[in-house]
Amino acid sequence: MEKNVEPGRISPLAGTERAFFDGCREELRRGYEASIQRLVNTWEASSEEVAALTRKRFRQVRFATFFGTVVLRCREGATADGHWTCPTLAYLGLRPNQRYSPDLERRMAVLVTETLSYEKAAGAGAEAAWLTFSDGAAHAVITRLGEAAQTAPPKRPCTRAAGPEDTLIVMADGWNARHRGENWGKHKTDRNLPERVHWHEIRSAVLFKLSALLSVSGKRKAIMEKHIVAVPAETSPYDFGVLLHREAVRMGLLRAKRVFFVMDGGVWLWHIYQDRFEKCSKAMLDFYHLSQHLHALGAALHGTGSAKAQAWCAKILHSLKHKSPKILFQTLDALLTEPPSDDPAVLEIIREQDAYFRNHAEHMDYAANAALGVPIGSGSVESLCSQFQNRLKRTGQFWTKAGFAALLRVMVRKWNGELDSLWLASAA
Repeated sequence: MEKNVEPGRISPLAGTERAFFDGCREELRRGYEASIQRLVNTWEASSEEVAALTRKRFRQVRFATFFGTVVLRCREGATADGHWTCPTLAYLGLRPNQRYSPDLERRMAVLVTETLSYEKAAGAGAEAAWLTFSDGAAHAVITRLGEAAQTAPPKRPCTRAAGPEDTLIVMADGWNARHRGENWGKHKTDRNLPERVHWHEIRSAVLFKLSALLSVSGKRKAIMEKHIVAVPAETSPYDFGVLLHREAVRMGLLRAKRVFFVMDGGVWLWHIYQDRFEKCSKAMLDFYHLSQHLHALGAALHGTGSAKAQAWCAKILHSLKHKSPKILFQTLDALLTEPPSDDPAVLEIIREQDAYFRNHAEHMDYAANAALGVPIGSGSVESLCSQFQNRLKRTGQFWTKAGFAALLRVMVRKWNGELDSLWLASAA
């Protein structure tokens, strides 16, 4: 059977949807412009702010929208102190000389946070979303929204916050991102130059209700709803702790029935816990991190990778996970009383690991916590860090501090479902 399709054409419908939309676009633009103008006229007719102005005149307000550029006639005038203003801009949620509508800015922000490239965002907008904007425009929007995110944090409780019968889980950790150094772009064969690339730790956290942790398949679990926190490079642990505590309060820290803070042995994490969470939550040492220390001790006692070392560790870990830390501390007492070796290196490892485990003696109640369904490992925040790295540490990605900070803040708002709050912050 012959096909009546022109040579080189994919199908009779290829391209027709876009052509049809482009043909209707001007009509849609005019209709949208007229609709907004009627809204402006109605508001200005009853506005006390507009009525109080003197030397009133009309001004054109021009900005780009999804349908194209619209031009509005808005009243402006002088206030009692002689300051010229246009109250309609504030009513519409527009900044003076704003170039893009809030809806168009939001589309740009979504495309950038999904592609993690201003150039790719512009390309995807043109090809898939019928949007025309430059990568420079997208960069300017993200920069402005990043500033809004920094200066105006959301204050309302999260929609997924824990209630009086919920258990809230908090996990925190850090990961490293590449930033451009002082001599970025200079010839790298000059060995006298300082590092061209700087690595910075990006402190991050995830918060979720225990009821949001659901089994997916077998022992694998997934968090259906979560709230994330992340701060740019060179944010101090103290400032991160302040932000994490504020977001935890929004997530129901002060209302939840129980709160658990799960983390590895990072000193800065425990300082945050002691400073901000000790009185309102229970700390738990990440089980995997604990097992690393136990395996290091087992290797020193019985040989690295030996079957005896593996069996020795397995027995203690099983007791820790399903019963209590009793066997662990009995073993440590025996090692300190009768060391198995006179080797100074072995004795030093025994003392170091004994101090580590005893420092966390109150943070190993794994059996009781697991019975409540609480994760005994910090895998959720490890997964979050991995997701960040998969997006922000790709081949060839070397960020400026300001650019990374702005994009990270916008990403966090989007992942938390609070992207719209950035325009409320801008209009405030």
